[in-house]
Amino acid sequence: MDYPIISLWQPWAQWVALGWKQIETRTHSKFKGLVGKRIGIHAALRWDRDALALAQPFLTTEQLAATRFPPYGVLGALSDAPGKVICTAFVREHRALMLGDSKAALIECITPRYGLVLEDIQIIPFIPARGKQGIWYLPRKTPYDLQEPLWESAILDPGLRNI
Repeated sequence: MDYPIISLWQPWAQWVALGWKQIETRTHSKFKGLVGKRIGIHAALRWDRDALALAQPFLTTEQLAATRFPPYGVLGALSDAPGKVICTAFVREHRALMLGDSKAALIECITPRYGLVLEDIQIIPFIPARGKQGIWYLPRKTPYDLQEPLWESAILDPGLRNI
């Protein structure tokens, strides 16, 4: 069975990997079939120039200071993330979002949006992959198992989640 993957522009993917963004939003409900599955998060090469302005009301001062524009990435620790699958998450729920979801989504939820509620987010050894729109699949025959967390390695400090 192949792993379902979704691609996110930067810095959104990095914010998911660090656990700062626990709800991935869309204006459509096409991702509802991911509920109950562990998915991969692919960090797209593209940087969303509006991301900091959109997320600013929901990020701490430290998180804002830690977010760097390309090519540095968040805290520089994830600067090598673009163009790779960088973490996995379990999709607990898919639903229409409400105003109270804005903090977990890092974006205002007054605009009608659907959300994938993510839990058990784990950074993995990065897997180079060409991103795609929609849901795409990564064959299990990859150098790494998407279930293998990376928090114990020297690449990322688990303390980054606590910023």
